[in-house]
Formats: sequence, structure tokens, C-alpha cells
Amino acid sequence: MDKKSIIFIARMDEFLQSVVSQYHELGIGDDIHVEAMRVDQLPLRPITPGALIIVSTKSIVPLVQPYVPKESSIIIAKRMLPYHNLRGMLEIPKGVKVLLVSDTKETAEENVELLRASGMDFELYPYYPGADYPPDIEIAVTPGEAEHVPPHIRKVVDIGYRIIDLSTWLAIYSHFKNGNFQKVTARAMQSLVDITKELNNEIQHAHLLSKYLEAIVNRIEDAVIAMDEKENIRFFNQKAIDTLQMDGNEVVGERASNCLPANFYQLIQQCEENKDVLVDWANKTYFFRKMHIVMEGSFLGSLLLFRQAAEIEKLEHDYRMRLYSKGLVAKYQFDDFYGESAPVQKVIQIARKIARSNSTVLLLGETGTGKELLAQAIHNASPRRREPFVGVNFAAISESLLESELFGYEEGAFTGARKGGHIGWFELAHKGTIFLDEIGDASVAIQNRLLRVLQERQIMRVGGSKIIPTDIRVIAATNQDLQRMIAEGEFRADLYYRLNILPIHLPPLRNRREDIPWLVQQFIKKYSYDLRRPPFTLTNEAMRALQEYDWPGNIRELENVIEYVAHVVEDEAYPYHLPFLREIPEAPLPVDGLHNECEGIATEYKKRGFLDEITAILQELGQGSGGRYTLLAQLQEKGYSVTLQQLRYRLKLLQQDELIQVGKGRQGSQISSKGESFLAYLHRMKAGERI
Repeated sequence: MDKKSIIFIARMDEFLQSVVSQYHELGIGDDIHVEAMRVDQLPLRPITPGALIIVSTKSIVPLVQPYVPKESSIIIAKRMLPYHNLRGMLEIPKGVKVLLVSDTKETAEENVELLRASGMDFELYPYYPGADYPPDIEIAVTPGEAEHVPPHIRKVVDIGYRIIDLSTWLAIYSHFKNGNFQKVTARAMQSLVDITKELNNEIQHAHLLSKYLEAIVNRIEDAVIAMDEKENIRFFNQKAIDTLQMDGNEVVGERASNCLPANFYQLIQQCEENKDVLVDWANKTYFFRKMHIVMEGSFLGSLLLFRQAAEIEKLEHDYRMRLYSKGLVAKYQFDDFYGESAPVQKVIQIARKIARSNSTVLLLGETGTGKELLAQAIHNASPRRREPFVGVNFAAISESLLESELFGYEEGAFTGARKGGHIGWFELAHKGTIFLDEIGDASVAIQNRLLRVLQERQIMRVGGSKIIPTDIRVIAATNQDLQRMIAEGEFRADLYYRLNILPIHLPPLRNRREDIPWLVQQFIKKYSYDLRRPPFTLTNEAMRALQEYDWPGNIRELENVIEYVAHVVEDEAYPYHLPFLREIPEAPLPVDGLHNECEGIATEYKKRGFLDEITAILQELGQGSGGRYTLLAQLQEKGYSVTLQQLRYRLKLLQQDELIQVGKGRQGSQISSKGESFLAYLHRMKAGERI
């Protein structure tokens, strides 16, 4: 039997292509021959006599009729949405406003009716070029005509062009009296079965995902209650069940006002959106946070998170305990503060009384008099002794790093800022004590910020906008004359009066010479034990030399002297063993033998931020010895912004690393042979030479 012919006529090629694809998918080609033609092609392509004409819509019938042979019939196609492309619409929440976009008013309204008949549970608004629509719509659905979607629409779901409804295919088979239509329905059912399998797999996956998310939420520390827009409870995690002592299975699906405790429900109603609030309930204090759940521009309900304040306080305490493991702890007690003279005992007596308060302490004294040791002893005798002790040396870190280290910074605050930001020393010292050593070296900018911290007890991170309250005790220390600096405009008077609440003056070692024999014995015991050697003694002449020396470095210098003697003497120390009475010529040191040590020293200076300053100091000293003031002027001429106290600190480091020799009195400092080797190392590394 000859195959019959049908001709599909429409305005657009895209519709005709979708029909031809459906024709092949349903296997209709075995029974009927299909042609496709656009309306504008009718004058150029005559219609085969006897062919059945299928038009895409009623509106084009007048355009088609003049070209239809008398023996041919016309059927207006009924169209349906391509069900295999509906998955995108299934993801749209119910009740959401959706724009249905098409090229004409007729097709837009037809598609709206098709979607409503399909059971899609959202508000549909037909749209075609030039039509009006609600301005708050964010989602559009279109059957293959995305070019007509308004530009502000955030999400577009393209379901593809409409296809021919099975009823039209049945009419075609009936027209030709062909009984093979059952085969077509079987093919269509097979497609539906395949789609059903896919959807079933997705449902199972969604179910597993829901269980997975439920298990996660049940393990978080906050109690969680989720309610829909009608305040029906949709989720109740285990923490909420335990806190409210309720059965989660019984409350899910119930109105919150009916199943939650009345006073608890009232608290929920009073909570503002997206704000942390402290509330009292059931004789306990809770943190509450209520958030609206909004999806695709529609309000879907509320999420409540709440937790006991005591739990958060415990977390904060645990965090502080972890800080102890990082070394934020004071090691010294008042018993470690050596000295039996009247001036020292008076200092200890005052410090013990001061330790009980939270007021700011200012320690005044020369370098090496024990200011940091006394600060730690005050902290350990205070009510804050179990909290962090954070020490900050203003002379030990470069100006460019100091602000971010003191106050912390937010992510992206500056080039090289650590991801996630950085917590500053003031935050680390929360609930404890912060020790501001060498406060006289703070720049004007840092002084301004310190004044605000002391006044408000609040900080703001660099690059941040959030105020962070701090509960800290401040102990400051300096060896400079702050009142002279105020008169010269180098230190803020208001900051000085904020710091100078509880002043303590530590006497220099030359004013407590009677303590020297006692201190010497303490240091001999210490270094004999550390070096695993027998204790040694000092001759009367050596002890007299110690007591007659002026000790510009005070106790720290005395300790260094005894440590040196402990290394070089056997049983008894004589005056010639004392380093401040000896001048020992040094033999040149080879660079190659010092490579690893020089590398370590350079890395440490670079980490502190002043390797360039150290290099400049050594270069100046390499041209001849000089005093601190001369050296300071030379550095400032070269553009280095270094204070006198910072220079003292750097010279002290250079002396400890044996890169310079510090002379007595006005003799000044000079570079050592090891220092010359270190400079040579830096030069060779800068030149790129492998050592």
C-alpha cells in the first residue's frame, strides 16, 4: 500500500524541525510520508494534490487556503509541551511568579493554558514583545523563544518548541484509515517510561541528599527549627529536640504556635530578622538568630538558630587554652625578680598591691632592669593569671608591620594579606594582659590608635568596619623620658596620662650595687646547671670589678657576663676573664664556613622586617666605629626612619649575634670580623652567586 503524504505548514523553521524530530521518534515514517513547509514558501512550492495539510495554528489558515488543492483537507494541529524538557520547570518553587514568553499574544496565552493544565503550581503571566508584566518577576519560561525574554530576568528556563499532540496524530491516522496508531502510542509511552525512570532516579538521589543534609544539621552545635511561610514546622534538629524536650516527629508539620512552648514561641515572634539577640528562657541565657528563607524572590519561611550562651563562653575559654599552647603565657613570678636591696623590695611591695587591680601600669626604667619580668609577675599575681599574656616590643618590629600585628587585618586589606584575615595582639590578649614594651618608640599614628583603644576598650582591624570589644589589662614599659618627649612633641600627652595611672620606677643596677653579689650567685647557679658543669667562684678582685662597673645594660648585661664566664673558666674567675675589661683581637672568619649561620641570621632579620637597616648599620660601622647618635644621623641621612631606641635594640641584636663589638662609655661600636663575613655573604647573595 502506498504511503500517504502530510504537509506541516508553519511560520518558523524551528517548529517544523521539532515536528520532523517527533515524526522520526514515534516511528511514523513507516506509515506516512511527511513534508515541512513555511508559509512564505507556499508561492514557490506547490502542494501535492491529495496530501493532508497540518497547520501549526488557526491564525495562518487564511494564508494557507489559497494554495491548498481542492482534494486536500486541512487539520489545525493541537500542540503540547515537550514533556522531556519539563525538568527545569519542576525545579521552580510553587507559588513563584513566572513569565511565559512567546513571540505572539496568541501563542503566549496558549502556552500558559498548557502549563496550567499540566499542573504547574506557580503564577504564570503571558508575555510577548510589547506586553506589560509585574516588575518583580525574576524567572521566565519560554518554548524556544529566549530572544524575547526581557533583559532584567535573572533565570530563563527554555523548554523547547511545542510538539504535535497525540490527538492530532490520531486524527491523521484516522483520516487515512490507518490502523497502526497503537504503535505510535507505544513509542510515546516508552518515552514517558524513560523519563519516569530518570525522574525516579533523581527523586531517590534527592531523598538521599535530604537524609545526608539532615544528618549534618543534626550534628551542628546550634539548635535549628525551620518553618514554612504559614509557620508550619518543617524541620526540627536533634539539638532543638533536646533543648525543648520535645518529640521532633510529633511537631513536624504542626503549627509552631500550637506545639512549641508558649513563652518560647513569643520569643521567636519578638526576634528581629538576621540579628543576634540575647534572650532569657527557662532560667538560662540563649543566643537567638532568626532568618527569612527566600528563594527565587519568594518568601518560603523562617529559620531559627539558638544556643546557650554558656556553650559559647566555653568555646571562648577552650580557644584561650589553645592560645597557651602557642606561648601566650607569662613564665615569671615575683619570686623570680632577683634582689634583696631596699629599692628592689619596695618595687616588689608596690607591684604586689598593683597586681590585684585592672588599672593600667607604666614601668619606667633603663634597659635591662627587668621590666618585662616584672610585667609577667604582675600578670601572674592578678585575677587574669589564667588568661593570655601577650608581649609587644615596639622597637623589635618595623613600622610597616606594627599596625597590622597590633590590631589584626581583614582578608584583602592590603597586598599580601593572609586569606581569611589575621587576628591581632589585642584580640589575642582578650581577658588577659597585653605588655607594650618600649612604648616610647610608637609612631604618632600608632599612638593615636592606642589612645582610642585605651579610652574605648575597642579595636577595629585594618581594612575592617566592625568594632571588636576587648577586655584587657595594659602594662606599658619604656626606658625613655616620656615627659621630655612630650615637651619635644614626640609623644602624645593624653596617651601618657592614660598610661601613667600606676607608675613603677625600676632602679638601675648601679643604684643597687649591694644586690650584685646575690645576683651573681643566682646566675652562677643557673648557668652551671644549664651547662652541666660544677659551680665556680669569683675572686675578690673580680667581684670588686663587677661592683665598680656602671652596668649600662643593667641586670641583663650582668647575666650575659656571668654566662660568658661560665663558658670560659674552670674553677675561679679573675678580672681578666670579665669581657668588659678585655679587648680580644679577632681573627678573620671565612665566609664559606659561616654560610649556614649567616643564612639563619639573615632569615631572622628579614622576618623581623629590618634586614635592610641591619645591613646599613654594618656598612656604616665597617667604615669606622661610631657612637649611637652619630650612627643614627648617618642612617637617617640614608632615608631610614629609625628611632634611637630602635637603633639600640638593633645594636643589641648585632652584639648578641657577634656581628659587632660594643665599646665602653663613648668608645662606640665597631664591626667584628664575623660582621664583615656576614656583609660579604649578603653581597654575594644579592649578586646571585651560589655559595
